[in-house]
Amino acid sequence: MNSINWRPVRTFTSAMVITTGLITADSAWADPCAGPGEQTALDTRALQTELMVAALSCGNRIHYNAFVRKYQGDLVKHGRSLQSFFQRKHGAAGRKNLNTFITRLANEASHRSSITHAAFCANSSLLLNRLLSARSVRLENLLESSTTTPSHDIAPCGGKINTNGKPIADGFSGSKAIVSDNPKGPK
Repeated sequence: MNSINWRPVRTFTSAMVITTGLITADSAWADPCAGPGEQTALDTRALQTELMVAALSCGNRIHYNAFVRKYQGDLVKHGRSLQSFFQRKHGAAGRKNLNTFITRLANEASHRSSITHAAFCANSSLLLNRLLSARSVRLENLLESSTTTPSHDIAPCGGKINTNGKPIADGFSGSKAIVSDNPKGPK
């Protein structure tokens, strides 16, 4: 009888399924784009981290604490959204990757603070004053209209990316805070 040995076919098929799964998992890690609500959560965390570093390095603790009290509801809501984003994008490693992301934001802000301390503190004070004097109690409204906004490097899904691989959005440039006199933000 002429029998076909299916074992190599099954082995090849299993290897292809595993490889496809690994490529898909790697792609999710390599390109963690964020939807609009997730971008707001990321922007909120970048802002909070920038202001936390300013509180410590510039002596803005009282203003930072007032910021946290004023926007506590938004900070908690966006914090939960951020946890969900990292969990969805990174699975079991979500918490670890979120902590790494926040630590990187803090390290970058601290580095900027040490290089241009006076400008960093002036920008942070200006930002805190704007946030604390704003009538709006919704942080996302202020993030959308802000001309001084710290950034992160996670691109919006379907968003434009510049040649450095960083997201292009109003108020963002790499991971530096930008101050602009233009009411529509920096171009």
